[in-house]
Amino acid sequence: MASNGSGDGDCVPKALATHISYRDLEVMLAVAESGSFRKAANIVNLGQSAVSRRIQSIEELLGVSLFERRSTGARLTPAGARFSQRARFVLRDIDMAVEAAQTAGVAGNGHLCVGLIASMSRGPVRRLFKQFIENHSDVEVCWTEADRSELNALLSHRRLDLVIAAGLHSPEVGDGFQFAQEPIFLAIAADHPLAKRSLLSWNDVRNCRFVVSSDEPGPEIHEYIVKRTSALGQSADVRRHRLGREGIMTLVGLGIGVSLVADHWRGVSYPNVIFIRVGDQEESIPFSLTWRPENDNPALRRFISLARIEAKRNGALS
Repeated sequence: MASNGSGDGDCVPKALATHISYRDLEVMLAVAESGSFRKAANIVNLGQSAVSRRIQSIEELLGVSLFERRSTGARLTPAGARFSQRARFVLRDIDMAVEAAQTAGVAGNGHLCVGLIASMSRGPVRRLFKQFIENHSDVEVCWTEADRSELNALLSHRRLDLVIAAGLHSPEVGDGFQFAQEPIFLAIAADHPLAKRSLLSWNDVRNCRFVVSSDEPGPEIHEYIVKRTSALGQSADVRRHRLGREGIMTLVGLGIGVSLVADHWRGVSYPNVIFIRVGDQEESIPFSLTWRPENDNPALRRFISLARIEAKRNGALS
């Protein structure tokens, strides 16, 4: 097991990370997921002693212990848990890079990687992708959902071709334009006292408890709720939960709170949840496309051209 002593000798230069191979990470994750060196050895088709040596080698390079060894198996240490989380991202990115290179090597095929903080269940985003896929069946499209900062980082490193998200595009991130403007709806339990209304004002919902996700687009929804309710001189009751879209809608259906959605989220139905327009008739949320100007991917250029046509049809682009 690696030493946890102190002193300059325990500081491992970042360059040593190059000595950790793809196979080492595979083995480490196999131990983490199986909770056993013996089981991991069967998964990765190595001897148990070889698995143990690889893990020990990584620990010595990092200067921390990744696992607590017990007679009942192996459990991740706090450092091991953090390392394994990032290791999964590393392996995923390598696999995506290999796939992209192989796809690019096939004549006639294209590849488009899209970062998304939006739903494709209905509305202009769905129409755009549906038409693009129909018009360019030779282009393989892959999607990534993550928070905005991660998507922007992936975009800047060319791991994504474009990002579609709420808000106006930021020129410092890249080129872009407003693609759509969508009305806002309140997701509310069907048996809620306000459920019979066809239109709600912010004053109507100022005493409601809002539930939002800790992940995107939850933080933006939280900020929007606070902005709208503070104009009424009242602090918003907003509770964040580490749940995805489906989990938040389940809470709404159980009557635990209400939430906000843009129009395109309404393409999916949830038990005991209905959607009611909230705010002024002209109140809406913009959605934008952003890409790096130096990206010369032909599939991206075709997508942007089609998106401009759709944006003009939506009245979002003159």
